[in-house]
Amino acid sequence: MRPRRRAVALGLALAAVLTVLSAPAAEASPSWTGGWATSPQREAGPAFHEQTLRMLVHPTVGGSSLRVRLSNTFGAADVTFGTVGVARAAASGSAGLVPGTSRAVTFRGRGSVTIPVGASVVSDPVDLSVAYGQDLAVDVYVTAGGDAAAITGHDAAQGTQFVAAGNQVRGDAAAFTGYLSSWFWLDGVDVRAGRAVRGSIVALGDSITDGAYTTWNGNDRWTDVLAGRLDGRYGVLNQGIGGNQVLTDRTDCCGAGTSISGLAREKADVRLQTGARYLILADGINDIGYNATAEDLIAGLRTIAQRSRAAGIRVIGATITPYGCDSGCFSPAQEAVRQQVNAWVRTSRSFDGVADFDAAIRDPENPAQVLPAYQADHLHPNIAGQRAMADSIDLRLFS
Repeated sequence: MRPRRRAVALGLALAAVLTVLSAPAAEASPSWTGGWATSPQREAGPAFHEQTLRMLVHPTVGGSSLRVRLSNTFGAADVTFGTVGVARAAASGSAGLVPGTSRAVTFRGRGSVTIPVGASVVSDPVDLSVAYGQDLAVDVYVTAGGDAAAITGHDAAQGTQFVAAGNQVRGDAAAFTGYLSSWFWLDGVDVRAGRAVRGSIVALGDSITDGAYTTWNGNDRWTDVLAGRLDGRYGVLNQGIGGNQVLTDRTDCCGAGTSISGLAREKADVRLQTGARYLILADGINDIGYNATAEDLIAGLRTIAQRSRAAGIRVIGATITPYGCDSGCFSPAQEAVRQQVNAWVRTSRSFDGVADFDAAIRDPENPAQVLPAYQADHLHPNIAGQRAMADSIDLRLFS
């Protein structure tokens, strides 16, 4: 709900988003599951041309091999990557690579790939094993389309990403002298998991899920903590977007990226995620902040749950956390909406279980507010609050 620095136009119908050049995740072998993912957004910049981006991701489940997913969902022009590579990263926040782990990434046997506007691609399998918690570095050398009026990215990586001039794919860390705070074009890494891995859990939400105010390069969002508790049994895919609402697309919030409504992005960000078996639906606080009625918000949450359940995904409803303070936070009327929606989440047959985030971090002395020890600000939990949210989830929900 923080004001964004600049507004951008959506510029692309979401109907074009789901064009896929390689086999879509939903049709993949059951042995593939999502190891890491983020939700694409429309970005108004920066511009990239004949530069290499080195982007670090933190897998939430391990596997014997992997594949890389790239997206041009919101680009204003086709984008071409002349070379793509992947390696184990030396450390979070570092451009260094673990020696001997660099691999070329191909697409239908080719080292380069052009992704049309609105499309996505999935790479060929890459012979590189990955373990839970071992960061990966994905390199893309951008040769065309990276300087379009709009490109695809994710605005809040909560960690350092790197840029180098020219083709430095799989190259030395010293070449990466530029820094970014967003992922661009990279929207997922799948792993070929062992029998102990049961699929993936998708978390659909807003800035609280996205990890606002968590540790830079620390990978301590509530979704990361949940992945640790699950001990490698499920991948946990964070599909949070700052400022997200269930009902309304936003172009006025939270950095440079758009925030497509939960209703509009549920298919791409939940049902088409690789190996998705569960959805934790943790959205709605921003709708209340913009005066949505309880009836409309409940209808939107119910629709997302119904669509996911119809696709065989079990849905866990998350209660909406408090946003109370002496002034400038939820009004009494908005707090009443939150309470009404939370009562429905706790009792509705729309869900297969409940994650009671409200109960986990509210102040027992003032239930309309987050416990002070859990506050980064009145809206966002700090790291302790994120951990309390993750620890409150009953692991028996994931059979």
